[in-house]
Amino acid sequence: MAKSATAKRYAQALFAIAGEKDAAEDWLYELTQAQATLDDPTVRAYLDTPRVRTEEKLGVITQLLEGREPMVTRMVGLLTERHASSALSAVTDAYGELLDQHLGRVKAEVTTASEISPEQQQKLSSALGAALGKEIVLDTCEDPEIIGGIVVRIGDQVIDGSVRSKLVAMKQRLDRGSLS
Repeated sequence: MAKSATAKRYAQALFAIAGEKDAAEDWLYELTQAQATLDDPTVRAYLDTPRVRTEEKLGVITQLLEGREPMVTRMVGLLTERHASSALSAVTDAYGELLDQHLGRVKAEVTTASEISPEQQQKLSSALGAALGKEIVLDTCEDPEIIGGIVVRIGDQVIDGSVRSKLVAMKQRLDRGSLS
């Protein structure tokens, strides 16, 4: 299954139904819970075993997702029937992106050399939100190789304020014989 296009179609269909029921945020939770269940190594091995009949896999999924949102369970079953249950992660990601767009949220990947405090995260989120006019959801990670500073990725835009990039730029200017 082509990850992005097909996952996006499943996510769009599910999102449209969830929107009609005013349950878009709840269904993201349901999807992440279903994904966590299917990501269990034992469950994943079972679902990926070609010798196991599809009907048996569907029975297990029904049992594992009992009590969950029926439409999410049906969608997982449909993926299983199409031998694409491993695409649930991509569907969940695509659904989350649709929800973020709908709510006016933007994800920002923030890389720092060391961990930043919740207060620093809040200030950064507020500053980025003010600049973009949207709510910012930060996804932080650490990479000591940037030495210091910060790298922010929002979609395909990168703001690189790392010490490492400044040192590389300085080296290039020195190599060219110019520091201006």
